[in-house]
Amino acid sequence: MTFTLIFPVHQLVKNTLCLLAGIALTLAFAPFSIFPLAVLSPALLLFLILKASPGTAFVRGWLYGMGWFGTGVYWIFISIHTFGNVSMWLAGLITASFIAILALFPAGTSYFLRRFFPANNSTQLLCAFPALWVLSEWLRSWVLTGFPWLLIGESQVNSPLQGFAPILSVLGVSFLVILSSGLLLNALIQMKRTAYQPMYVNFLILVFIWMTGSVLSFVSWTKPYGPPIQVSLVQGNIPQALKWSPESLQFTLDRYVDLTKTHWDSAMIVWPESALPIPMQHIEPLIHSLEDKAKETHTSFITGIPIHIEGTDSYYNAVMLLGEKKDFYLKKRLVPFGEYVPFQSLLNRMLDFLHVPMSTFVPGTAPSHPLKAGNINLSTFICYEIVFPEQVRLADGNANVLLTVSNDAWFGHSTAEPQHLEAARMRAIEMRKPVLFVSNDGITAIIEANGSVKSAAPIHQAYVLTDQVQPMQGKTPWQKMGLFPLFAILMLCLYLAKMRQKRQHQLF
Repeated sequence: MTFTLIFPVHQLVKNTLCLLAGIALTLAFAPFSIFPLAVLSPALLLFLILKASPGTAFVRGWLYGMGWFGTGVYWIFISIHTFGNVSMWLAGLITASFIAILALFPAGTSYFLRRFFPANNSTQLLCAFPALWVLSEWLRSWVLTGFPWLLIGESQVNSPLQGFAPILSVLGVSFLVILSSGLLLNALIQMKRTAYQPMYVNFLILVFIWMTGSVLSFVSWTKPYGPPIQVSLVQGNIPQALKWSPESLQFTLDRYVDLTKTHWDSAMIVWPESALPIPMQHIEPLIHSLEDKAKETHTSFITGIPIHIEGTDSYYNAVMLLGEKKDFYLKKRLVPFGEYVPFQSLLNRMLDFLHVPMSTFVPGTAPSHPLKAGNINLSTFICYEIVFPEQVRLADGNANVLLTVSNDAWFGHSTAEPQHLEAARMRAIEMRKPVLFVSNDGITAIIEANGSVKSAAPIHQAYVLTDQVQPMQGKTPWQKMGLFPLFAILMLCLYLAKMRQKRQHQLF
């Protein structure tokens, strides 16, 4: 039996195109930021599954996801192999397995589209596909504690569609991106059929959506709260190989203290995640010294620090505020393969070899409250948490500034850093609040309420970024209404698509 009989060449070509389309989607995100690819790439996937069986659509969606997440979150390998001391082949296997699981989401979207909406018509392209895609992104934000990295809407922080984010969130932007894909493909199909009037209608709707987003991007939604304040964000640039070494502890402390000593005139000084890489209980003299200096200079001093849980071998990943009052924020969502090992309770002994220094962290469970820096309410997040839209929305309605401290050195000099900053920019746009983004080795930045980066520290250098930030007050429609409007749109889309399916009207 020849190869072509076992696996037809045209099917191999289509499967390869799905893989390449997924790879191309990664280029829509930072640091490449070619945002039109977020429309073109899913349009190609949609075209390649239109006449496929549900099973074939699943395979092509999975290959698409492998290309997308394989090039988008490859940096997990760095955390496992380089800093987890796991052999290259085993780290590769764990990373590939994780990517394969993520790829199930676009695979599921493709399968359900062909299984429940098999008739190729306009509602399949414009209603069912966008709705199913966004529901899969929403599920990815929650299943197994969630991994909402590379939500397709986040690729649009520099595009007109970001204007919809304060109303419908990043998931709403995702819906409009995929709707744009459907409109583009539908227009091209109509053009091939020489049905020019429907073609023009699709193009006009596409232009209208993007122009409306451009207009909405100029709406403030929130207003300034008091005058701008001066902040100093300290980027220590401590190599990850040294960060948790007891022999390097004094070097780390000295660097942060030296970088900070000329900036006590700022209203706020922030050190990054686990800048003090030793449990709070073991470094009380330094903490008292920093607290006294903060009170003396009327500065709000903030740092990341682990807190040992008495009577256990576990720790909280925390942010500590010193100044007029002492306060804490405990991290709620941990980074897989960085701070904890997924399924560790199931795999148990088999994963004992994974000696990641932070793998004994546990999530905080207490209700969060804003940290009070002077008269400014800080809605605080640690590293990975800033990528969860719902967590940010629900944290505190009266926050004036969003703060996230991180240590992306876990993932080396990879695309994880600009992708992380991109997610923080989208949170600023959704909430119309500035974001202080403070990292150990980069990217440290001040993000304005419209999502633009006001200033940033040089990456992978010891640096103190000192600049003004304008606190804001008020709530965006997204913050007030949550996902209800978007879910109503999604349910309506699925209903319309299902009703149209009964007529079995084929587009081609």
